[in-house]
Amino acid sequence: MNSKYQRRRWKSLFSGLIAVLLLAVQALGLFSSVELRAQDACYQKGELIRPDLFVIGIDEETMMEYGEWQSFSRTGIAELIELLNRDPDLAPAVIGVDVGFYGDKDPDQDERLAKAAALLDNIVTVSYATFGQEVVETDHGFYTRDRIMTLEEPYEALNEQVETGFSNISLDSDGIVRHSLYTMEREEGTLYSFACRVYEKYMGEMPQPVLEGKTGGYIPFAGQPYDFYGSETAGLSMSRVLKGEIPAELFAGAIVLVGPYSAGMMDSYYTAANRSVPMYGVEVHANILQALLDGNEKTEPGAAAALLITLAALCLAAAVLLIPDLRISGAVILVLVIGWWFGAEQIYENGYVLPVFYPMAGCAALFAGHILMEYVLERAGRKRLVSIFGKYVPKQVVSGIVKQGEEALKLGGQKKDIAVLFVDIRGFTPLSESLPPEQVVEVLNRYLALTTEAVFSNDGMVDKFIGDATMAVYNAPLDQEDYVFKAVKTGLDMVKGARSMAEELKKITDRRVDFGVGVNCGEAVVGNIGTGQRMEYTAIGDTVNTAARLESQAGAGEVLISTPVYERLKDRIEVVCLGTRKLKGKAEEAMIYRVVGLKERTEEQAKADGGDSQLE
Repeated sequence: MNSKYQRRRWKSLFSGLIAVLLLAVQALGLFSSVELRAQDACYQKGELIRPDLFVIGIDEETMMEYGEWQSFSRTGIAELIELLNRDPDLAPAVIGVDVGFYGDKDPDQDERLAKAAALLDNIVTVSYATFGQEVVETDHGFYTRDRIMTLEEPYEALNEQVETGFSNISLDSDGIVRHSLYTMEREEGTLYSFACRVYEKYMGEMPQPVLEGKTGGYIPFAGQPYDFYGSETAGLSMSRVLKGEIPAELFAGAIVLVGPYSAGMMDSYYTAANRSVPMYGVEVHANILQALLDGNEKTEPGAAAALLITLAALCLAAAVLLIPDLRISGAVILVLVIGWWFGAEQIYENGYVLPVFYPMAGCAALFAGHILMEYVLERAGRKRLVSIFGKYVPKQVVSGIVKQGEEALKLGGQKKDIAVLFVDIRGFTPLSESLPPEQVVEVLNRYLALTTEAVFSNDGMVDKFIGDATMAVYNAPLDQEDYVFKAVKTGLDMVKGARSMAEELKKITDRRVDFGVGVNCGEAVVGNIGTGQRMEYTAIGDTVNTAARLESQAGAGEVLISTPVYERLKDRIEVVCLGTRKLKGKAEEAMIYRVVGLKERTEEQAKADGGDSQLE
């Protein structure tokens, strides 16, 4: 199978595995808090505060001016309503009071607040629902469900004069406010939120999401904490309004929400708009109300749709990773990740809340996995190259192959100018007949080790062993300098080494053993040759055949070369011309030379030839 196809297949499988794991992480809700944080950062950028929506805060300044809140809450709110509604033509369109007046207290205070609320039909106050679990019996057994256990409402006299909406604020799983509740159901009927009731009072009908049957929605926060109020130090304080420092006419025809703006009143929440500064409950209601008034409704995908969106992003990233150049694919992935962020912002402006962290992190994880897989495959490829060539070429050649990678091999075959050496042991057959099998193998291994060492020391590649013969190739698989000379020098080194081994062999036999060497150079086809079950890296062609024929002509201790070799090295080697001979398989006779030594070269000649100086 094609190596590139294999790598692509493994990368595709690995990318698929990562994608499945990432989708499983999203489906299980792992890192959901990170996703929520990413959505907060991406989407909650704020908008212009409506000019017809104000928040008057019952703040620390008010507490210092009027004392403990419980002692003046009803009379204080009554005084504020009386002030704002004093002139019907300049009165606010709606006054929403986010304060719970539950149960009768002081009759005079209760009566005054009820009378103030009756001045104009523009007051909305709050109720509060508490939840619990009830046991439900069915034909199949019992189960529990959440239900409204109690509903605290304004005392009766006030309740008759105002509209009420529940003030419950919904928290997400991480304790942050991101979603609003529009309605809640109980046996007595549907309850509507404080913001919905204010909207209804202002617009004359319920907001569109409620009419469509939606029970809640994503809050696109228009303001940060204190934005509706003014500022933390100089806002719309209730005391400043009551003292006339802020004119009541400012609120004519507008919506005025009144609520706690003091930490001691325990009505603040961390929101998606700002996770470090709490927002008071009345301002949360103001943000919900502005979204309803602006028709700024956001649609969130369900769990299945969110998974499909992430899957689409991962498929796009996987397609990008098919680009062979890792730098290009990495740059495109970076653009994709950044583009997703800005694209999600634009889609949010058009009313849709897309997942942010999961797709972006998924694309980045795919790229990281791709790099890891590339590293693993590269390591595996290097190990394979080392296993293929480590026993046939010297270490420095293996290092060069590994450094260049499989492309250096151009597997499948290529034409290349090479030098080929064949060496055979002369007199080995009689020797093998005179020695026990164990000694025959030992002697053969020693001679083959000698030929291998000679090839390696001259940067050649041992192509194969053929019985007691060795074939070596130069200038393959990597390009080499002075490779023809190195092949000839290898032959001379073998002959010289055989002489020293002959002295050792005299200890066990009187048979003489030597080498016959043939060297040729020229163009040949080199590459992996064989089948999917058995293949080897080798060289084939007439150049190889001629080298083998020269070796068969060589006597003991002879290194024979062809005319092409002689022409390339005639200034560097000492030879004896043996004339023309008939080589097996050749139609014409060939000129043959026997190498008897190397010529001494000066340093200048060595540099000109691109090699080292050599001495005979």
